[in-house]
Amino acid sequence: MKPEPPLLETRSSLIQRLKVTINGESWEEFFQTYWELIYNVARRSGLSEVDAQDIVQETVLKVHNSMDNFEYNRKRGSFKGWLRTVTRSRLAEHFKKQQRRPNISQPLDESIELINETADPQGPDLEKIWDEEWHRNLIHAALTRTKKLTTPKQFQIFKCHYIDEWTVNETCKTLGVNAAQVYMAKQRVGKIFREAVESFQDQT
Repeated sequence: MKPEPPLLETRSSLIQRLKVTINGESWEEFFQTYWELIYNVARRSGLSEVDAQDIVQETVLKVHNSMDNFEYNRKRGSFKGWLRTVTRSRLAEHFKKQQRRPNISQPLDESIELINETADPQGPDLEKIWDEEWHRNLIHAALTRTKKLTTPKQFQIFKCHYIDEWTVNETCKTLGVNAAQVYMAKQRVGKIFREAVESFQDQT
């Protein structure tokens, strides 16, 4: 059985395991945790599906090659910020390559604008996209962890009512449960979910 992927608020233990392994479970764990985050950011930056997949591979490869020199120190900056910078640099390089091609699919001035926005570490658009996708993946990872720690029925009730925002009546009617079960799942499973999120938010 593969190890549970960590939540996206990266733990220093994962970083240390990555630094001492070239291939194996730690890198598989890293890839499964972060590939969709990088992919979604690339897609929202205007890349095609194929190009976004290339960005994922290039970013993971860059992280792999840089890991020996990376020191996890919260006082000097977060892993989240470092990974954002690596992803941003891969995107900037992609747009530069597109600019150099003779038959690019978009006007030159638009390519230059995309390069400038992506290459700027303080670019508001990329910063916003990254934070939104980071949060989205954090919630997804927390739900994945919560699902493993609760019964399938309780998790289904919690997700429908709390996450998908179904009313109590809608939840009861659709899932064939009563109101007491809905409130109990919201309280018990909700506590596990919130703890899963909060316990990792402080470790960036």
